[in-house]
Amino acid sequence: MTELMIKNKLHSFKTETLTQNCTELFERRHHVLIGISPFNSQFSEDYIYRLIGWAINEFENVEVLLAGKEAANLLEALGTPRGKAERKVRKEVSRNKRFAERALKAHGGNPEAIHTFSDFTEQTAYCHLRNEVDDAFFEQPHFRKACLEMSQAAILGRARGTQTAVDEISEAMLNLAVEYVIAELPFFIGAPDILGVEETLLAYHRPWKLGEQISNHEFAIRMRPNQGYLMVTEQSEDVCVESKNLQEVKR
Repeated sequence: MTELMIKNKLHSFKTETLTQNCTELFERRHHVLIGISPFNSQFSEDYIYRLIGWAINEFENVEVLLAGKEAANLLEALGTPRGKAERKVRKEVSRNKRFAERALKAHGGNPEAIHTFSDFTEQTAYCHLRNEVDDAFFEQPHFRKACLEMSQAAILGRARGTQTAVDEISEAMLNLAVEYVIAELPFFIGAPDILGVEETLLAYHRPWKLGEQISNHEFAIRMRPNQGYLMVTEQSEDVCVESKNLQEVKR
């Protein structure tokens, strides 16, 4: 009898909600919007495959949100020429979309349920929410400060990822990169109106400080009652599984 020990890795996801309302949305599991960031090593093809597989198993409906053209502002803030920044973003978002499409198809989801921020720039619901965010940004100094802090974190994160030395982050750099933050916020406060669904949870793998501040009512801007945020982190455990060569087992 020959015994073969095979080491498998089992994958599961841990979830954490921001508020009691988010918890109630998660308990119903009607809809989830999975956020995928560009230029983030977390979002490999394998990870996206596992994440979407988990989501489809958990929720009635799964959609995916990718970055839009505004992501080029982050690259431009770090010195990349505008044209080159736009090309890099198009290439990266296309890569993310390709991985998400494959995963949705493989797990029985809808491969067309993939969106970018830019898809909605002319949509009434998105424009209404975007105007709300813009008004808060220009009229509420503490909200503007929080958005710029998030912009700074994004710049520093991208600089680390590309090993780019940043001596000083100027106000101009922050104001350029913050466009990405502002473009995403409508999906944090009111994605159901944009997507035409009853309710949803925006899912991402990290805490979002600005989102926590919004949910704590630190600003006039509010998350809609049918909108939630779900932090999803992958857990893995190495497990040894005993596999026997049945052809050599004689009983």
